[in-house]
Amino acid sequence: MSRTFDIGCTIGEYRIVDYVGAGGMGEVYRAVHSKLARPAAVKVLTQATQGGGFVERFFNEARIQASLQHPNVATLYDFCEVSGQPCIIMEYVDGQTVAERIAAYRDALPVAEIVYVFEKVVEAIDYIHRHGVIHRDIKSNNIKVGAEGTVKLLDFGIAKGQTSQNLTQAGSVVGTLHYMAPELVRGGAADERADIWSLGVLLYEMATGRVPFDSDTLGDLCDRIGRADYTPPARVNPRLPREVTQIISRCLKCNPAERYRTASDLLADARRLSRAVSQPGPSEAVSHAAGEQAEQVRSSGPSGLALALGGAAVVVVLLVVGAVGLFVFLSQPQAAAEAEAGTVKLLASSSPSPSPHAEERSIEIAVTDGRADVFRGESKLGSTPYTHKARLGERVRLTLRRDGYKDEAVDFTVTEKRAYMFTLSK
Repeated sequence: MSRTFDIGCTIGEYRIVDYVGAGGMGEVYRAVHSKLARPAAVKVLTQATQGGGFVERFFNEARIQASLQHPNVATLYDFCEVSGQPCIIMEYVDGQTVAERIAAYRDALPVAEIVYVFEKVVEAIDYIHRHGVIHRDIKSNNIKVGAEGTVKLLDFGIAKGQTSQNLTQAGSVVGTLHYMAPELVRGGAADERADIWSLGVLLYEMATGRVPFDSDTLGDLCDRIGRADYTPPARVNPRLPREVTQIISRCLKCNPAERYRTASDLLADARRLSRAVSQPGPSEAVSHAAGEQAEQVRSSGPSGLALALGGAAVVVVLLVVGAVGLFVFLSQPQAAAEAEAGTVKLLASSSPSPSPHAEERSIEIAVTDGRADVFRGESKLGSTPYTHKARLGERVRLTLRRDGYKDEAVDFTVTEKRAYMFTLSK
């Protein structure tokens, strides 16, 4: 595979020493300052992704991180262009993401680590909120625990600051669906309380080893998020302190007004919880397990490690559903551009006319909030989440209807994509 930079080349004062991996907006490399010997991560926006708002988001990410200086936020060192390709040079955090630590430990994290990591992350979120920044993508893959016990919040690729341009179209949303607040799933605007919801999802995930909202279908997942329908964490992990479950419960309120009013209020409870736990900090057992797993990944070559460095700033809805690991993904350039605009209404781009021998696909059609009836002409076919069978290249034209809402036209050509989400408007 062709890479933008070769090992040994220089980017400003930094020499590239390793290729880490590729993410949604480009490639990530490990580098070292030529005079200070300081390690750094270099994220480059590749030519293939310079379109559809990617450049604007990349610049926005750099501006936001440049304005932040906090011990629990990855530091931006420099921003430059090399042969017309924008590069972000930032702090390199040697360690594992929270997601990697959970996966390696194969269980809920120890309470001492849960409260330690959560307090540090909330400190970071409180800081950025007070500086007018909403992160919008808080998740276990965007938090890294360093070798010395440092905790860093990563990836400001879809963050919104006071000087950010309007990069998201009206009625559209950005974020990772499993961590997305109900008001965002319904197409509402993100504010600080959406970040607080995501913090509740993160705390639940660390406390149980799994996310609170999951389903085999997009429609059901959105419905569960909208109703805050999750298994109580104490039922999954009976060892949890009551204070942890109370914080989760308050973060995961459907009505934003019922959540913590500010991250400062949440931080006060997180600190009280930390004081009540003996020797909070990263677990050696988890670090050992995660280290062994990381070594296995390194020995098999670079893969998705760029995610741990914020290399995947494009996240619209990257969702694994079903036992076969069905992905909602964007395979066409036009669809990728629409994704970066942040829309939950995912439409396929055009593809060749169907062949009589083309493979038949089962495609799921769902809406973000509740259910809708599916019509072909005036014939009702069923209700969402609706499974429609069609061949590759076939054009699908349907209509979604619900009392009190405008009819929504479904018009797409069948590609490799297996699921489509629509938002109804009144």
